[in-house]
Amino acid sequence: MIGTQGAGKTSASCMLFLTARTLQQIIPDFYCDVDDRNSRIMSDISNLQRGHFPPKTKAYNTYAYQYALQMGWGHYNKKSTTLNNCDIAGEDLMATSQYQIKRPDDFAYSAAMKLVEYVYRSDIFIPIAPAPRALLFEGDVQIEREDEDVAFDPDVNLASMLGEIFRKRVEMKKPIKGIALFITKCDMIDAYVEKQHGWNLYHSEQDRLKFLNLYFPFTSMKIKNLNNTMPTPIGIFPLFIETKKNADGSIKRWESGSDKGQPIIAVENHMPKYSAQQCVDAINFLGKLVT
Repeated sequence: MIGTQGAGKTSASCMLFLTARTLQQIIPDFYCDVDDRNSRIMSDISNLQRGHFPPKTKAYNTYAYQYALQMGWGHYNKKSTTLNNCDIAGEDLMATSQYQIKRPDDFAYSAAMKLVEYVYRSDIFIPIAPAPRALLFEGDVQIEREDEDVAFDPDVNLASMLGEIFRKRVEMKKPIKGIALFITKCDMIDAYVEKQHGWNLYHSEQDRLKFLNLYFPFTSMKIKNLNNTMPTPIGIFPLFIETKKNADGSIKRWESGSDKGQPIIAVENHMPKYSAQQCVDAINFLGKLVT
């Protein structure tokens, strides 16, 4: 998964894993398992069900958080896939494209570059495009700021990282099996883009492409150019996790505890309210890529 800090990489992983776990409960011949390795992905999923967002991925590690989603169809897994995830903090991923970003020390930068090698060797890439941050110049829609040490426009950051990775893969002459682009936090902008442009991000692939072309034009350009140079299956999936609201419509936040001030996730029947159908679509797309 590729994205700047706070884009929603860990939350997107939790949604995918939670969806697969739910599918195996209702589809008799579908099986899945989670290999959490050195991560806390199962704890993150559990906390999601209790209304808590995952904590920010720690930056400047000398290792990557790794976990895998194993899926099988049919008895004895006649068809099976394993989706290995390498979760690297946005600060570390930015080392691929912007050396001028302030690093804690030379060792931290060297460690980050070693982690980036995990990314270069991956078969499937999941870029994370944070929707609200892209609506930079709109006057009547809620937006988020990036952290102060990251350029304001998320499209520039994401396109810069993807461009470097795509260039490396073309040099290696190693095709990419597929790209599943996740547009995150869509609940913050879906009503606006429908009112302003008449787009429905959840039901129209063409509308998702239009959104990408307008608000992430450099990212769209990089992906289109890659597909021309090295044909690659591409899917676009809008994701969201619904938050609780106060009477005035503002986001309700935790008043105490380790995540004081963080949004509270809306939960019903021990399940967070999130883009479940889009996650099902993403799992089907990813399953077709891995043989």
